[in-house]
Formats: sequence, C-alpha cells, structure tokens
Amino acid sequence: MIYKFIDTNGTFIVREPQKYNLYFPLTNHTGSLLNAIGPNLAGDIKKDNDHFLSIPASIEDVRNNLLCRRDFFLNIDGNPIRLSYPLKDDTVEYGLLYQKLVKKVKSLTIEIVSFVPFDVDAEVMNITVTNEGKKPAKIVPTSFLALYGRAEKNLRDHRHVTSLLNYIELDTYGIRLKPTVVFDEKGSRLNETTYFAYGYEDTGKMPSGQFPTLDYFFGEGNIISPDAIVKNVKPVTRKVLTFDGKEAAASLRFGTKKLAPKASVRYTLVMGMENDVKKIKKTFAELDNPKKVEQKLKETKEYWRTYLSGLTFDFNDTDFNNWLLWVKLQPTLRKLFGCSFLPHFDYGKGGRGWRDLWQDALTLLLTENDKARDVIINNFKGIRIDGSNATIIANDGAFISDRNRINRVWMDHGVWPYLTLRYYIHKTGDLDILLKETSYFKDHLLKRARQIDCDFNQKDWLLRTENGNLYEGSILEHVLLQVLVQFFNVGEHNIIRLENADWNDGLDLAAARGESVTFSCMYAHHLKDICTILTKLKEKTKQVSLFKECALLLDAIHDPVNYDSAREKQDRLEQYFQQTKVLRGEKIAVAIDDLIKDLSKKAQHLSLWLHEKEWLADGFFNGYYDNTGKRAEGKIDGKIRMMLPSQVFAILSGVADEKQIREIYASAKKYLQDKTLGGFHLNTDFGFSYLDLGRAFGFIYGDKENGAFFNHMDIMFANALYKRNFIQEGFEVITSVYTMATAKNAAITPCIPEYFNNEGRGLYSYLTGSASWYMYTLVDEILGIKFLFGDVHLTPKLVAENFTGSIIETTFYFLDKVIQVSFVKEKSKNKILTAKSVTLENKTIQPRATGYIIKKEDIAALNAKKVTIKITVA
Repeated sequence: MIYKFIDTNGTFIVREPQKYNLYFPLTNHTGSLLNAIGPNLAGDIKKDNDHFLSIPASIEDVRNNLLCRRDFFLNIDGNPIRLSYPLKDDTVEYGLLYQKLVKKVKSLTIEIVSFVPFDVDAEVMNITVTNEGKKPAKIVPTSFLALYGRAEKNLRDHRHVTSLLNYIELDTYGIRLKPTVVFDEKGSRLNETTYFAYGYEDTGKMPSGQFPTLDYFFGEGNIISPDAIVKNVKPVTRKVLTFDGKEAAASLRFGTKKLAPKASVRYTLVMGMENDVKKIKKTFAELDNPKKVEQKLKETKEYWRTYLSGLTFDFNDTDFNNWLLWVKLQPTLRKLFGCSFLPHFDYGKGGRGWRDLWQDALTLLLTENDKARDVIINNFKGIRIDGSNATIIANDGAFISDRNRINRVWMDHGVWPYLTLRYYIHKTGDLDILLKETSYFKDHLLKRARQIDCDFNQKDWLLRTENGNLYEGSILEHVLLQVLVQFFNVGEHNIIRLENADWNDGLDLAAARGESVTFSCMYAHHLKDICTILTKLKEKTKQVSLFKECALLLDAIHDPVNYDSAREKQDRLEQYFQQTKVLRGEKIAVAIDDLIKDLSKKAQHLSLWLHEKEWLADGFFNGYYDNTGKRAEGKIDGKIRMMLPSQVFAILSGVADEKQIREIYASAKKYLQDKTLGGFHLNTDFGFSYLDLGRAFGFIYGDKENGAFFNHMDIMFANALYKRNFIQEGFEVITSVYTMATAKNAAITPCIPEYFNNEGRGLYSYLTGSASWYMYTLVDEILGIKFLFGDVHLTPKLVAENFTGSIIETTFYFLDKVIQVSFVKEKSKNKILTAKSVTLENKTIQPRATGYIIKKEDIAALNAKKVTIKITVA
C-alpha cells in the first residue's frame, strides 16, 4: 500500500504523494457541497452540476491544470514559493473527512488543512506557517483561487460569454461573485447564487488587499508566472469598475510578516456559495477565528466517527480494520455524490442511478436500520406500469427518466429492488411493508421505451387512471410487476431481452435481438424466492389486491400460456402493454395460494430452461445472445469467450448445480484469473470490437467493462460462492479484492475502486456499489449474521485465514440494542471452520439443521442495551 495508518480511526498518511494522481472527497452530512481535493490542492468546489465555485476538474486536471488549484504563495525573503507545487518531502494526512498537507520550504514548516465542516456549507482551508530556523523569516502571503461561478457545461459552452455576466463585490475579508444571469440559449434567467471566498490572518486580521480578476492577477504574465507574485503588484482595496465582466479570482494578499524563530502564523480561507449575502455572513461568522475552526474540525471528525459506529469490526488486524472503515463510508459518499462530482466521475450530472439506490440501501440496513423503510418505499415510486423504471433519482428525491434524455431501459433493473426488500423483510420481520401502497412513475415512455407517448404533458410524473385519479399499488404489486413483465419479455431464444443493456452498461448495442441469460437467472430466482415471502405473508392475509390488468401476467391462474413458445409470451406481453397504456384503476383480489402456484410454475420453467439450454461443454454458462441472434460465449473460432457475470448470476440464482459450480470455478481460474495480480477479469479478451453486443469491447482490454478487474462483479462472485457453500473459493475471490486494493501498484487511498486495470492500478475511487456488496457479503455470508423474518440466524463461513489472532468481533444495532458478536477460534487443523457452540448472554443456544437461530423476542426481552453473542468455531 502507498499509505500508512497512524491510528485506529482510519487516519493515514501518504509520503511523497506527488507520485500518485490522488483525490479525496470533502463534503458535509447533507452533501450540500461536493468537493474534491488532491495533495497538490487541486480539485473543485461545487454544489451541483450547475453551481461550481471553482473550475470543474477532471482527473487530468487534478494532475496538470494549475487553474484548478486552491493555491497559496509565500514570498520568503524575496523568493516566491507556490505551495501547490509538490516537493520531495511532502506528506499528506487524510482522516474523517479532511486533508492535511505538510510541506517543508527552507526553514519553514507549512501545514495546510482542508475540510468541509459537517454542518456548514463552506470549505475551510487553514494554512499554518512555522519558522523552524534560527533566524527571522520575512513572508508575504497571497492566496489564489480561480472563481468560476457557473455551470459545468459553460466550460466549453460560451465560456467567455458567461464571464461577461460576472458582477464582483469586494468585502473587507474577501470577494463575492454574483453573475447577473444564468446563461441558457433555451431561456436565460436571473441568477440567485453568490459565490464567495473570504480570508483572515490569525485571530481575525483582514487581508491587506486582493486581486479580483485573473487579468489583474496575471498582468502581463500567466498562471505559471503571475505578475501579482513575481512583480509584487500592489493589490486593490476597493472595487474598480473594470473588474466586472471578467473572469474572477479569489486572490487575497495578506500583510508582510516577520516571523521570529519558532513562531507561527495562521491564514484561514472560507469558500462557498449561498443565495443570500446574510447567509454568507452567517457562515463566515461560524468560522471567523482559529478557535472556531479548530472546534469545527474536531466536531467534523467526531461526527463521521459516530456516524460509522453503527457497524464495527475488529479482525485483530489494524490495517484491515481501518480499511474496512473507509469501505463502510463509501455507500454514504455515493449517496451524497451520486455517480458524479469526483475527478474520474466526469460523466455524471448528479443524482444516483437505479441500481445505486438499492445497493446503497443494503448498507443502510446494516448501519441505519431505522431509516431504511421510508427509503425503500420511496424508491419503489420509480417503477413504471410496464415494469421498467426511472433511471435517476435526484437529491430532492424526484425521479428522472434518464440523465441524458435517452429513451432506453436496462433489463436488469427489476432485479435489485427485490434483493434489498428481501433483506429488509428478513432483518426486520416487517411483512406489512408488502401491503403498503405507493405510487408509480409515469413519463413519455411506453412499452419499455419501445414507444413514445407524444401527447404526454403531465407535470407530476405520477401514474393516473383514465379518470385522472392518482393510482397507488402495494409494494408487493410493484415487485411482482417487475418480475412478471420480464418473464414474458423474451427474445427469439426464449431468454429475457437484453434491451439497452443490463448490469454491464457497455452491452448497449443489441437492443433488437440481444438476450441476457445472465439476468434471466436472477428473475428465475426471484420468481421462486417471492413464494417464500408469500408463504409467510399468508399468516397475515390469505389474499392480496392487484390492479385488474395484472391478471394477464398471472396466466397460470387465468389463461395459460405455453412457456416453451417465445411467440406466445411476446403476444401476452403485448396484450398487457396495450391494456395498460391507460390504466382503468380497477383492482381484483388474488388468493396468495394461487399467486404462489403461478410464480412457482414460471420459476421452475425458466430455471430448467436456462440450466439445460445455456450450459456449455466448455465448462461454463453462456450469458448472452448478440444483435445477430448468435451466442456470445463459448469456444468460437477456436478462441474461448467467457464473461464473469454469466457465471456469477447462474451460481447466485441457483440455476447452476454443484457440479456446474465446480466446473465454473475451474474455468474462471483458468480463463479469467490473472496469474500475477490474482484478481478475476470481467471477461476474456474477445480480440475485436464486438459492436453486435456493445461498446464495452471498444475499450482496450483490461480497462472498464472490457476485461478489467471489476470489483462489483468480483465481490458478487465471492458472495455467490459463499451463498452456495463454496467457502474456500469465496474466500479466495474476496481476498483478491483486498490484496489488489492495498497493493502498492494500486496507487490509491484506502477504498474499493470501481476497477483495477491490467497494471493493477485502481481507478474511480469511492463512488462504487462494490463497497455495499463487500459489507453485505462480510456480514451476511462470511460472518454469517443473517436474519430470518426478524430472527437472528447464525451460519458463519469463516476459514482459518480470516483470523490473525483467536477472536473476531463485530457490533451492530438491532432492536434498539448494540449487539456484540464474538467469534472465538479454538485450536483446530481445519481450513474451513464450523460453529461448535453459540451463547446469548452466556445462555447456550441449541443448534438447528440450518444453523443457530436466536428469536427476536429473546433479544428484545433482555434489559441490557448491549447484548453479547459468543460463537465458538473450530
């Protein structure tokens, strides 16, 4: 690893960070600022895609663009030094959630601390200069930040024109920039946002002047050699009319300081944006002296520590424990940032994708169980009556058809909601959520984006009946709709259509004839597994209410379809689409027993079809049909084509039997595992740009969706293997992720990145669903802390190598109590360990055929706020 942990709270240092193109997220608890910063002070400060205080920074900007840095110059005894320039002895420290850069320049030690207070909408930059020498040092400090003050799109869309809108106000402590108008050729409007950067010396001494525009700061020079620094140009103290309508700069000149030996001076910058000058002054008042800043930093560290305390681990391994802390934070960062706003993630426009909602909710169920119910119910509002869904949820909770306004659907989207709902029901025992009614999403797309409703003009994006009344259906109805529609939504091989892609967004060029065996497996799983939930629901009710048109899809009850016939399935789905273009709003009662009969018949047929027809003699499953109707995997033209997702979901769903799993794993090790790095590639090298399947194959092999070590899928591979009791194999796969993430050539801070390339370099840090699935796999499978309709179900799947000592501990919240589970390893030669005994508060729990079950009533009856469970393994 390139870093070293220095405590047990996740704090780490990186020496000579200039060797690595690093970035780090800075935000508060609401995500009202979504900032990125690197060890060279590069990155950007922003609220959303339309409000950037500083210039938007992509990954190469972090390394190379001097205009994207929060810079600070020191003229030391007549020699100007730029603090963003890396020096050999630089050290950067990261913690929850701050960056501290330490530099040594001549006799001076400089510490630059950057953070966003957890409850304030501003970024703070604290520069402390200490004279370690024996002689006084004369310094003249000047800050510099290019004030951008507009939308990301204006970087290449009317960049100069939008600078002509800039109105600049000088304050005694800094600068305010308020563009007059938000420029938009579709319709410009008055701007309400004011961008600001204030600063002070020590206990509140104001700057001596400032350079309010890039022109004035650069003079006849440039970003490398600005006149304000090299010619020591005099700053202004009042506004000059010619400053308006130009690119702005937050460049504050502080007074000349003669720093005695061992003496220190501190400079503080506060940067942000508000819609009201009064709010700016209030924000600055919270941070206008060093004691307030120090207190806010202390509170911010404590806030994030407390936030992460809902789920803890102790593997008796400081590095692993600390690494897990950052992985645990990742789903929250993704919740706040979405899939945007960090330097690698320059393609997003804010908000989270459909899969993100449900995968992040898995971690929410582990850490903030009390908030999960409302989140899950709200998420279901994004489903359309055709079984598809809106693809983006904005920060305000509103659903959006597509971030790029493309008419498309992903065929896997119906898989993720049930996985999360299932976990919620088992953890809480809350079956009533199935009967809770909520709305559907409605937009211009019909028949899973195959048809456009040109007359659509609703403003509320809610499904209404033919009479204009709001329609609401149960959560169960929403779940059923997503799986039932897909059962009938098949292509020519009687496999569910690939449509515009599945989990692999890069498989996007087979909408006409493409089919996804991969996720057909998961729909088969859901059809079967929902029956287990329904059987339990029968204890509450014998029938459920569904909209009348849904009966068309429950054909085993009403009007059977020949499941062997793709044409009959397609015809039935078309009939359903026609009848639900405008919903009548009538509901029917369906007996749960009849519902179970219908779903079971579908599940059995689909599973058997996939099991028998898509298993290849090469020792793995085919996962796809391309846009010419041909199989994508297997030995083709003398070359093996194998994709990891095709195997993962066959295992996870139960479609693959144990013999097939053994063959799949052997094939994965032979064809997908890298013999040097140890990780598993997403696919073999197909050797050509396979545009009959998707753009993914245009990437150079080993990057992104074409054969990278894609961590989300590797972790799901491990999860599937553990779930099917291939424990040693699961351990090998999940360990490969940690090994690659912490290797020096990964060149990343502690986290799980989206993927590793062929060099083992980690790319796209922090904002990835991998972290959610890692935590879920660790708790649910490896430690075996499962839940069964509200009861605790213990089935640990530990191996000897999980232990560095003799004890592993974890804590989590359950039934308003802190549950501490200790795994105690007895002496044993076994590689795979099994539970030998379990105690609840020293009371022995008797084993059952499926493991150890602790009834929720027994835990709730305990008076203690902290409950201990001890599991002995050997």
